[in-house]
Amino acid sequence: MINFQSLIASKASRIVTSAKGKSIIEFGSRRAHGPQAAFLAARAGYIGGCVGTSNALAGYKLGMPTVGTMAHSFIMSFDKEEEAFKQFVAVFPSGYLLVDTYDSIAAVKMIISKGIHTNGIRLDSGDLYSLSKEIRKLLDQAGYRNTKIMASGDLNEYLIRDLISRGASIDSFGVGTELSTSRDDPAMNGVYKLVAVKTPAGKKKRDEKLIFKLKTSPGKKTYPGPKQVYRILENNIIKKEVIALEDEKDIPDHSTVPLLRKFLDNRRILRKMPSTEEIQRHHLQQLNMLPPKFNDLDYVAKRFPVIHSEKLKAITREFKAG
Repeated sequence: MINFQSLIASKASRIVTSAKGKSIIEFGSRRAHGPQAAFLAARAGYIGGCVGTSNALAGYKLGMPTVGTMAHSFIMSFDKEEEAFKQFVAVFPSGYLLVDTYDSIAAVKMIISKGIHTNGIRLDSGDLYSLSKEIRKLLDQAGYRNTKIMASGDLNEYLIRDLISRGASIDSFGVGTELSTSRDDPAMNGVYKLVAVKTPAGKKKRDEKLIFKLKTSPGKKTYPGPKQVYRILENNIIKKEVIALEDEKDIPDHSTVPLLRKFLDNRRILRKMPSTEEIQRHHLQQLNMLPPKFNDLDYVAKRFPVIHSEKLKAITREFKAG
């Protein structure tokens, strides 16, 4: 639940950042690794900044905006492409028409000549830059200035960045495989390790004792004890993060924000879980606090500035000494 969704949300965030304000829609259900992965990828993609998903179940269960266009198979089931378009907009007047089943330019010219009203068209193959420029010109000259252009087709953050930087006439992007499988880096190596146990309570709760635990195998050491992560800000930009023991009170910097919140304690729910929309807003707010270089796709960080508190390091050394 944590590894997969954190991975996909991070990938979505990279893609959304590369789009420079253009809308990104999660389109990857058919390529996800099973139905549950498709559902969770839709949720994670939305948290990462996508404006919607093509996964209808995620829309129904989570209240996310569901967005789609039409299938090539739908168009090919009609004798003429024109008839498919007319039937589609009759049922989905706000939908987008998929124009590349046969010939994208010819399809757009046909839409214009037949006076078919559509809110948008989708390009799914070919030279997306050249096609978008030519089609935008055709639409504008014919009075279809409000008709939007969406692009899809094995897109990722680098291809989208390239299209944006070249000035492609594209208003939104549908991203499927590359997002919902994080194709270039498909696994996040998060692990669960025990850090403490409580001894059974006696007659009084104060009889409970917290015993720290530490894993010391080579290359896989852990730090003992329940922890808190503190985000240190400077001029509202992240300077560093400090991993400390849960009860530490002497983190030195002034602009310090604790990142971990407890939602469940001894079977008791302590607070209401945030909605998907609230999580998305929080993510986008935090993204604005990143040092600008971290938003550059070409920047390769050796590591983010994360340190361990002196108290945590001291306790870890004591375990080793014992």
